[in-house]
Amino acid sequence: MKMLKSFALAAALAATAAISAVAEALPIDKAVIVEYLEFDLVDGANPDEFLRETLAMDAVLEGYDGFVARHLAKNNDGSWVEVVYWTSLEAAEAALPRFVEDPRTKGFLALVDGDSLSVKYSNLFEF
Repeated sequence: MKMLKSFALAAALAATAAISAVAEALPIDKAVIVEYLEFDLVDGANPDEFLRETLAMDAVLEGYDGFVARHLAKNNDGSWVEVVYWTSLEAAEAALPRFVEDPRTKGFLALVDGDSLSVKYSNLFEF
């Protein structure tokens, strides 16, 4: 049973990566800002349900001005990291309160422990 759950989680993560790659609204080289969110899930949250909700957020974010792409990762300690790429800091900062208020995000946000959430913005540099 544990192997089946691990396989399902791995498949969901692979699907997330594939859909994220397909869902890019703009070429990644248009990004100038990285939004870095780190958080835990609420106690008792089902990771598979969280991944399903995460996939549904692509359609929401694609409608936001300045959205480029996003990626999700899970840390070894069980916390999650979402990296979102934006065309400007203004677009990134405007999207966060809009995302929180959007009725389509309620299922996703119900699984995220808001007290654990940290958000940082960074500028991308070309080398």
